[in-house]
Amino acid sequence: MESTDFVNYFDAELGRFIDEWKEFLSFESISTDPAYTDQCEACASWLVSHLERLGFTCSMLETEGKPVVFAELEGSPEKPTVLFYGHYDVQPVDPVALWESSPFEPELRNGRMYGRGAQDNKGQVFYFIKAIEALRAHGIEIPTIKMLIEGEEESGSEGISNKLPDWTDKVAADVLMVCDTGMIDPQVPTVTMGLRGMAACEVRVFGPLYDLHSGVFGGIVLNPIQELVRIASMLHDQDGKVAVPGFYDGVEAPSPELVSRALEAPLDLGRLEESVGVPFVGGEQNFGVLERRGLRPTLEINGIGGGYQGAGGKTVIPSSAFMKLSMRLVEGQDPGKILDAVERFVMACVSDGCRVEISDKNIGGEALLLPLESELLSTAVDSLEAEFGVKPALLWEGASIPVIPLLQRTSGATPLLIGFGLEEDAIHSPNESFSLKQLKDGFRYVSNLLRKL
Repeated sequence: MESTDFVNYFDAELGRFIDEWKEFLSFESISTDPAYTDQCEACASWLVSHLERLGFTCSMLETEGKPVVFAELEGSPEKPTVLFYGHYDVQPVDPVALWESSPFEPELRNGRMYGRGAQDNKGQVFYFIKAIEALRAHGIEIPTIKMLIEGEEESGSEGISNKLPDWTDKVAADVLMVCDTGMIDPQVPTVTMGLRGMAACEVRVFGPLYDLHSGVFGGIVLNPIQELVRIASMLHDQDGKVAVPGFYDGVEAPSPELVSRALEAPLDLGRLEESVGVPFVGGEQNFGVLERRGLRPTLEINGIGGGYQGAGGKTVIPSSAFMKLSMRLVEGQDPGKILDAVERFVMACVSDGCRVEISDKNIGGEALLLPLESELLSTAVDSLEAEFGVKPALLWEGASIPVIPLLQRTSGATPLLIGFGLEEDAIHSPNESFSLKQLKDGFRYVSNLLRKL
């Protein structure tokens, strides 16, 4: 069976694919906001029905949070068992005013599907499902396929993480396929070789019992916003290194071979800088851009606020201020210990006249680093090069998928992280999108690789 047969199937069924894709995207499955719990459950139910029509045996696995969709399709016992991981939940849509079309009324414009989840991760889950459909339609012998699609990836994966130890037999597999990743260039398929771990929290500084008149109390009461900013400025030294004691405990310098391979990635940094509108001057200044992006840990301020936010002025000393922090971590760092170290540091920094509380602590997964000598990696690289006519790039990614390291250990499977997202997809921003070309490329990759395994 030639690859062109599957391309022809995609083209012939594209109209139906688009309609089904739009159905999938129409669910407001925002996991971080409890107001959307019903929509998350409805989206999971839609997946179950859709997969059952394709021949999968499906169930909804209950967790303390959103349900996990588990689906299994029996294949050749002579082939390795494949476990596919994805998620049906999506990011919040704020600021809504910046969307050119409704986030949950998907719209196809100029070859791109616009809507929340179009790429992350519904679009990439969808092309995997459609590739399975095409393989079955052509009578191709495929491996046993297991699908684990969760509903809380965008809010920490706590539910699935707590239940995975109970599902060891259910998720046992040889290959763990993950498509929640991207490419460095539209023409260059990319294998993600590592993911950073993650931890996060909120820091809130409290001052007076209520907002005070700044004319009466200014100069004698410590301003919580001013105190928060002072603490924020102490998180890093002048060279961009994280100043929290113990933050780098366990971090070892990557091997020269790994750094060399990472630097081989044909990433057009100039184009990427132009696309985001600023030069890449953040982070630890004694490391290169690609090292800082994927091989070094970070501590970032994700949000900050306090005091009057409306039009005009309001002369107050606010009673509190806050900032939200996240840490991207590398191999050797324990997310829980790092979060404790940050909490101790912040608590030690606060001045008399204010107090600090640390809340919304989120301990994500550890970092994941894939071996260069993997046989599965070699098979995937050869398959991609044969299908797309270009040598794939190897990328050590700076982002996180919290549950993957735990899922790897629980399933016993070798991870393979290949996705077709691009920076221009704006996955956590207004006007998220995914092109029909990317959908088709992902479809081609999955259908080709599953035949070769």
